[in-house]
This record gives sequence, C-alpha cells and structure tokens, in this order.
Amino acid sequence: MPALAQIYIRQMHYDEARQKLLSEIEHKFFAGEREVEIVHGIGNYILRKMVIQELEKLDYVQLPTASFNPNPGSLKVKLLVPDEGLMQRYRG
Repeated sequence: MPALAQIYIRQMHYDEARQKLLSEIEHKFFAGEREVEIVHGIGNYILRKMVIQELEKLDYVQLPTASFNPNPGSLKVKLLVPDEGLMQRYRG
C-alpha cells in the first residue's frame, strides 16, 4: 500500500503555510493523488482553521464530515480527481 501523500505546514507562519498549502494541494490534484494528509500541528488550531477555510473554497477538495479525528494535529482530505483521460486534457 503506497504511503499517504502529505502536506507539512506545522510550525510555519500563517501566510507561508497558506501559500504552501494552496500550491501543494493543486500539485497533488494534478498528480492524481486521491487522498492527502495535511499536517498542521495542534497549538491553538490557527493553521487548522486556515486549512479548512481555504480548502472549503476549492470544489475539488472534500473535507471530512465526521467530527472524530484520530490525530488532532492533521487533517485528511479527499481530492475529487477525474478520470485519467480528463486529467490529461487538464495537464495540456
């Protein structure tokens, strides 16, 4: 089983973390990843709140609906990747 793709923004400044999140989530989408774990750390949940706020704007990301999270320092999301033929057209 392949390792789960990750985006690591733990202990980053807000703006830097936001920029990295948006860049890498798009990269993972075009790479065909279907699930990504975003490691944001615990702290005051500032980065977690930013992750949720930013990813809610993207129509190709599905946030978890269950309130239970076995790891409070990360968030697993699903990427709604279309079939490979359509992805090839996107990649151009």
